[in-house]
Amino acid sequence: MQRELETTDSQTAAMSSNVSSDASSEASEDWTLLTQLTQAYRGLLDGLMDRIGLHRAQVNVLCRLFAQDGMTQSEIAEQLAVQGATITNMLQRMEEADLVTRRRDPDDNRLVRVYLTDKGRKQERAISEQAMRVEQSVFEGLSAEERAMLRRVMKLMLRNMDSES
Repeated sequence: MQRELETTDSQTAAMSSNVSSDASSEASEDWTLLTQLTQAYRGLLDGLMDRIGLHRAQVNVLCRLFAQDGMTQSEIAEQLAVQGATITNMLQRMEEADLVTRRRDPDDNRLVRVYLTDKGRKQERAISEQAMRVEQSVFEGLSAEERAMLRRVMKLMLRNMDSES
């Protein structure tokens, strides 16, 4: 009986070690895949945005303004989850490139609103075309059900990360 217990204990330890090793290997693979995915996505997006002469951060700002022209700088910063100084510097460069203009709110002089210029508005079509190319590249071969599941998983992962910060 003692011999059986020793064997069982050693088998349990070996199984536990294998499970731990498997979990560690899976976690490592998850980490590697997430890293590769984010790097590949960023590279793809940067390459496509280079074709229209914009940086992806500028594209994010323009897309917000396509949806709601006249947002305040702080609203844009909040939606993009960046610091106020970051958005101020970005908007300054975009203003120098004649993509946006900043004006004081006529009703509240403390607020600075951001508006698309004609040149900025003209970027909407090019951005949409590049976004479609990104979507086609990234989601090729995935069914609608797989994409829906992927969205659910990514939303859960984002909630998990938000709860950690």
